[in-house]
Amino acid sequence: MYTIRQASLRTGVSVSLIRAWERRYGIVKPARTPSGYRLYDDEALARLRAMRRLIDAGWAAAQAAGEVARPGGTQIDLHGGGVQTAVASGGPAESFVEAARTYDVAALDRQLDGIFAKGSFEAVADDLLLPVVAALGTAWANGRIDVAAEHVASAAVTRRLSALFAQGGTPGSGPGVLVGLPAGSRHEIGASAFAVALRRLGVNVVYLGADVPVASWALAAGESRAVAAVIAVMTAIDAGPALEAARALREARPDIVVAVGGPAAGLAIEASVLLLPGRVADGAQALAEHIRPRA
Repeated sequence: MYTIRQASLRTGVSVSLIRAWERRYGIVKPARTPSGYRLYDDEALARLRAMRRLIDAGWAAAQAAGEVARPGGTQIDLHGGGVQTAVASGGPAESFVEAARTYDVAALDRQLDGIFAKGSFEAVADDLLLPVVAALGTAWANGRIDVAAEHVASAAVTRRLSALFAQGGTPGSGPGVLVGLPAGSRHEIGASAFAVALRRLGVNVVYLGADVPVASWALAAGESRAVAAVIAVMTAIDAGPALEAARALREARPDIVVAVGGPAAGLAIEASVLLLPGRVADGAQALAEHIRPRA
């Protein structure tokens, strides 16, 4: 077993990043000494090394965490075509990260204007917006920008998505679809983008937002009489709370469709839970088609 400082020396990951990856992505779960100090085993060190290699190779931090969390995820071949970079260097992602680094809100808004001018929301969300947001997370993970800068940029994206949700057309008057994140999960841009895409299909979306307690999922399903609930699973650490929410939903409303989506959704699958396609537009379309006979 290794202390956090020893783990840092053996993996090349700073102490602050180890703590951040543990808190944010749940890639390691250290034991604790009686006095509360963290202790890491060899498997934890392998996960930290794998996470660092993937980020160095260009993976978005959330995607890297999902890869490391899956069985065999620490055995990564960086030369066998298995690594896909989230975004190419330069272009919108680089400009957006640089605007975040300098806390230039006007530049962030201009970058978003340019992104959304390139095509339909559905194409832009999957091919430009979310890769840019992933690059932002990677810039934070590798220490290029401070967490405050990431928050400024994320807030700019969230404001834009909120406006697009409001402009998404008149929702149907039938039963709604709940969309939100499980307890403890606060990275909601992907879920917000999904909610926008679903609303643009005419679905009555009830957006619950981030960090929704298990009991609140069940209460919302009962009070709203929603036809479906979509739980966004952004990182491996969200899988357990997502499953708890799914079970509570089915117990409260056996008739409700429970679906999961997001980078780590594959870790939150069990019987009767619908796994949505990875792309925002495809996931929204799949859910809309699935619930259409029920609405």
